[in-house]
Amino acid sequence: MSKVRIEGMGQLRRALRRLPAEIAAEGMAGLREAAEDLREDWYTAAAYDTGAGREGIDIREDRKDAAVEVGIFDPDLYYMVFPEEGTTSQAAQPALAEAIVRAQQRIAGTVGRRISKRYR
Repeated sequence: MSKVRIEGMGQLRRALRRLPAEIAAEGMAGLREAAEDLREDWYTAAAYDTGAGREGIDIREDRKDAAVEVGIFDPDLYYMVFPEEGTTSQAAQPALAEAIVRAQQRIAGTVGRRISKRYR
C-alpha cells in the first residue's frame, strides 16, 4: 500500500506522553478526529467495485504510543493498492495520497484546537 511519512509525529507523540492525562486525552481525541476525517475523505474518493475495499478502510489507535493509523488492515483486500498506485494497464487513482495531503493541512489545527480547549 502507499506509504506516507508525516514529519513531526514522533515529537507530537513524545509531547503527548509528557502532558497531563486530560490534555493528552484531548490530543488523542484530536488525532482520532483527524483520522476519522482522513478515513471519510479516503472512503469518498476510493475506487469502487464491490465496495469491500472501501468498507475495509479502518482506524486503529495505540494509546500507549499516542498514535492513530488509518489503513486497510485486512490482507484479503490487498488489491486496493492497484487503483491507488496504478498498474501497467491502469493509471493510478491516488485517493489515499490526496486525502493525506488534505489531512496534513488540517491535523495540527485539529489537535491544537482540542488541546487549547483545556487551557481556556
